[in-house]
Amino acid sequence: MNRAGPAILALALAASGAAAGESIYRLEDYRSLGETVARPTKLLIVAIADDPELRNRFEDKFVTHLRGREIGAVASHTLVPSLTELGDRDKLLAEIEKQGIEGVMTVRAVALDELGEDAWIAAWKTWLAGESTVRDLVEQTLPLPPKRAKRYGIEFALWGGSPGRRLWAARTNTCSRNDLEEGVGDLLQLAIDGLKDSRWL
Repeated sequence: MNRAGPAILALALAASGAAAGESIYRLEDYRSLGETVARPTKLLIVAIADDPELRNRFEDKFVTHLRGREIGAVASHTLVPSLTELGDRDKLLAEIEKQGIEGVMTVRAVALDELGEDAWIAAWKTWLAGESTVRDLVEQTLPLPPKRAKRYGIEFALWGGSPGRRLWAARTNTCSRNDLEEGVGDLLQLAIDGLKDSRWL
């Protein structure tokens, strides 16, 4: 089953949210990346965020969404409570590689205070164009720095097959910390809609 496709601007998602006046969040771009593996039915949810409460909220809400669709899901914070030490990275990688986990869903909050939105978007497109595995992402982004940012870009990715290849990816518009604290559910619903549209759910 080949799900390859060009870049798709999520205009319908953005328009529906704006028309209803319900959300300031949108998926700016999402792509199904053409793997031919079966849909994962048991996922480890990994939120990479410098705020532990935000990480837990992302993971718990994603688990709830997926279990409601009869997809097995486990929040990584129940297995690896912290992501700030080098040893935490090794523990997380060990959990990802355990048998029984068919796929990984990552939610990465990229700090934009110093990086800037334009540089982030360019880096994301470069990342999409290259080869990557979930191990690569974890090794390149963890452990997390202690300083918390004020502005973020959110990246979603679904990984599956062997060795944990990228199956689907999305990014949002820029969000403030306050936006994230209040809008985790809205952001995750956008990701769910994008995954459904790409036939990964």
